Amino acid sequence: MDLTTIPDPPEEAKNAFAITLFCMEAAVDSRSIDFLKYAFNLYPDRDYLIVTQPHTVPENALLGKFTLAPKTMNNTFSHVLYLIHRDYLLEQDIQVNRTTTDDYDMISDLLFSNPTVTNDSPEITLGMFKQATSADSPWLAFSARVEDSVVAAFLISKDVNLDYYVSHFHVQDQILMGEHDRKGHSRLVYSIINPIFEKSTRFLLKELLRLSDKTSLYFEVQAKTVIPTVFHELVHIRSRRFPHFLDRKWDHERYDPKPEDGEPANEDGVIPIDGRERDPLDEN
Repeated sequence: MDLTTIPDPPEEAKNAFAITLFCMEAAVDSRSIDFLKYAFNLYPDRDYLIVTQPHTVPENALLGKFTLAPKTMNNTFSHVLYLIHRDYLLEQDIQVNRTTTDDYDMISDLLFSNPTVTNDSPEITLGMFKQATSADSPWLAFSARVEDSVVAAFLISKDVNLDYYVSHFHVQDQILMGEHDRKGHSRLVYSIINPIFEKSTRFLLKELLRLSDKTSLYFEVQAKTVIPTVFHELVHIRSRRFPHFLDRKWDHERYDPKPEDGEPANEDGVIPIDGRERDPLDEN
């Protein structure tokens, strides 16, 4: 099937229009986004604007506001697809605030619309957001609104196990620890963003850190972790290697009171676990 044999969809199913030709002076290319408002005004019954171009052509300033649609495995089309929703023109009206009880219903709708949710995870996550609104909660909850709709929600911790991060990861490769207050570290527990506003992810994270008075945000990836859409804004930190783990399990808190055969004990009859005196930051 090609473009000439694809049947024409019914009129009520048509919800997008396309840009087929776009030219702009290089000196004013950064203002090309101003045309989008007038383009949507010409098609008030359409919600999406799409653009296709060869993958070898660099993006211009206009496409900086578009979302790149990922290709399917069996796609042989030589162009890439960009699209934008008319609601994204309201990005300048995004406001991030602490989550309140008025946000619960809209956060619930946002959670249940997420295609990655499984089983009862939306109810559990919503319960965490509700708990985060109490003063004694270990978390902070934030919501991003556009007009009267919640378009993003974030759940972060009030504190982190910073000693663990520093001892097990090369945090100092990315952060000058002396320049950050001890209370300025937080961990991203959960985040969800309406796909229409994913292009504003960096702005949302900046507002999140500003309002929470944090300067560093961590995200832990485990075996069953669902990667959030904010992941591409984060920097990967290498884990530290502990070669002595290969010979014997390192336990820096307990000692083995029963020496194994052939192992010398100290004068108290106790054999220290290998690595007892080792600096956890020392790899060599």
